[in-house]
Amino acid sequence: MTKGNRLLVYVLLSGGIDSTACVHFYRDLGYRVKLLHIQYGQAASVSELRSSRAVAQFYKLKLLRVNLSRLEPAISGEIPGRNALLLSTGLVSMGARTGLIAIGIHAGTRYFDCQSAFVGLWEQLLDGYTDGRIRLGTPFLGWTKSKIWQYCLSNDVPLSLTWSCESRSGRPCGRCLSCKDKEALIARS
Repeated sequence: MTKGNRLLVYVLLSGGIDSTACVHFYRDLGYRVKLLHIQYGQAASVSELRSSRAVAQFYKLKLLRVNLSRLEPAISGEIPGRNALLLSTGLVSMGARTGLIAIGIHAGTRYFDCQSAFVGLWEQLLDGYTDGRIRLGTPFLGWTKSKIWQYCLSNDVPLSLTWSCESRSGRPCGRCLSCKDKEALIARS
């Protein structure tokens, strides 16, 4: 895509590093960016919402919120179906609009919902539901977390506003995969 493209993109914003990088990526390309934050009963919901609000304020973008508060994932960490839930909610939220639903999934993870097979299935679903009117945006699908981190550092993405702990709100646990990933990225910087 070239700069100045005014296509609408709904970025699924958790308030984490990857989704915040996604906001910057599409905004930098000139898309009309809308931020969609979904609360689904995740353990870190309070801090994720706080970070999402801070990112929205930083980029001067409106934050749309969907609350699926009756869900209570039994585990923290990998939640089976999480990205499918987020993309389904994004699809319903976009309604009759034309554009992209963007998600910050990346390479280097074992999670099925971060793989090209998952993306291919969702592209088929979106084509089926919208006749190609809504597409899936996965700009970091071939990137590692380290490459996203470097992208953020090189482009002044506000990493200090992001939240990475998946186990709780308030203070990072330091033990979950996301905390360990962020700690390793900071150490290599």
